[in-house]
Amino acid sequence: MYSIKKALKKEKAKLNRNYFISYFLIILILYLTYIAVSLNLVEGWKVYFTAFYAFMIEIALFINILKMYSESKFSLQVDLDKVKIYQPFKGTISFQTSKVVYVDVLNQKDSFDLVIFLKAKRTKRFTRLTKEDEMFKRVYDFLYQKYGEDEFCYYIVKNGGVRKYFYLYKLYKNCFEAEFSRKAMEYIKLFLQEYNLS
Repeated sequence: MYSIKKALKKEKAKLNRNYFISYFLIILILYLTYIAVSLNLVEGWKVYFTAFYAFMIEIALFINILKMYSESKFSLQVDLDKVKIYQPFKGTISFQTSKVVYVDVLNQKDSFDLVIFLKAKRTKRFTRLTKEDEMFKRVYDFLYQKYGEDEFCYYIVKNGGVRKYFYLYKLYKNCFEAEFSRKAMEYIKLFLQEYNLS
């Protein structure tokens, strides 16, 4: 049976390992490049090629570190009657819990994405939900039938890893106006069972 607690530990260990490998490679490449140039192991135009090649690898590793940092610092908090989503380098977006009308999940290979639907016009970083939206046609039909209007938008939470189980639970406990899809409820029940909550 899938264990959220074990998955969290595994995810944290993987993140720390990837940080270590990335930093180690950055230092190693800098050192090897310095040795190659200072000992004249490469000469002429090869010096520039080696330096450029090493620089490009360093940039790729640095970008990877930034992505890992962004993933680890991403958070979704519910403070009183507001949902606050923080993502490094992009800032915070917030909205009233009463605006959340539907919560769904999109299954991925080893995880899931969390989809939050609001009863509002398109807001910052949210995508407007329309009847032409094939991915969420079923959700649009449900919301239109329930509210009799079509001013809805959605936000897909892709970051957060296994912590998305906790985010889903927080939404479930605080967004009283929201409907949750069958699949979302399955994830919530799994979280409740593992942490002995009700």
